[in-house]
Amino acid sequence: MLPAAPSLDARIPVHVLTGFLGSGKTTFLRHLLDEPSLADIAVIINEFGEVGLDHLLVREVSEDVVLLSSGCLCCAVRDDLISTLADLLEMARSGRVAPFRQVVIETTGLADPAPIIHAILSAPELLHRCRAGAVVTTVDGVSGSNSIQNFAEAIQQIALADCVVITKTELVQPWQVDALKVEIARVNPSVRSLTSGKGAMASARDVFDHGQSPKQNPKHLGSGSVQGVHSHGIKTFTVEVPGEVEWPAFVEWLELLLAARGQSILRVKGLLPVKGDERPVVIHGVQHVVYPPEYLPRWPEGSPRGWLVFIARNLTRAAIENSLRSLLTTRY
Repeated sequence: MLPAAPSLDARIPVHVLTGFLGSGKTTFLRHLLDEPSLADIAVIINEFGEVGLDHLLVREVSEDVVLLSSGCLCCAVRDDLISTLADLLEMARSGRVAPFRQVVIETTGLADPAPIIHAILSAPELLHRCRAGAVVTTVDGVSGSNSIQNFAEAIQQIALADCVVITKTELVQPWQVDALKVEIARVNPSVRSLTSGKGAMASARDVFDHGQSPKQNPKHLGSGSVQGVHSHGIKTFTVEVPGEVEWPAFVEWLELLLAARGQSILRVKGLLPVKGDERPVVIHGVQHVVYPPEYLPRWPEGSPRGWLVFIARNLTRAAIENSLRSLLTTRY
């Protein structure tokens, strides 16, 4: 039997803003921070001294935390991301800073988002206060194609994204933006692509509100048979889970799968119908780790249907289906 969980998740979403070198992460972040809807957000930035937000600072709140003119809290990663986030939460709890409802972590240009997601989802001191939000990746409208073709870091950032924002669109022709969207879709067919340029920037609502992609029925991936194949071996595919599953057996199967193929599986997300619980259960795993389940109050569109979306390298949908079929045949 699954443990009880609230129907609404009141934990603070922690979003990750990443993107390859020079893709415009900081410019885009500054734009987002100008929106009134993000006045109660905390921003954690890697390598704070290089970010160029000094002109937005109003005052120092503590040794490492500053208040931006937008009302947002901003701090630098000191020694450890988790301790930085935990310190911010404690400062809000004790009243030393104003409470915040969201967090954005801006990574360096060469960062792999996977360890950051892992840290957010696995830190015991954060589990009851924070949840993983959206992974947002900026892609340079001018040089993004070259980055995808030549740098594994750029591919990884796109492969793990819930949302991709193509920047600097005022510097290229519409057909070039369309061609870049095709390249992005080859890496991650399930990702949402937005565009952002001078005079027409994506909004915070568009970027962050749909961060929990497992909560959406992946109809755009078809009936589980559509695969996106890239020359670098990364594929996104959906595997349907027929009927209700026994929770302990399924968790054991998924943990064994990630332990054996974690280097190949970048991310797995999905919804499951579980015996003994009417709520859909959200599954989330990154590489070798399966994280605690989350819950939705009801099924999307009212139809219980289990599925798992894999983002994987050099691993086929058929291999996953055969393994899952073996589990269902043996255990049920």
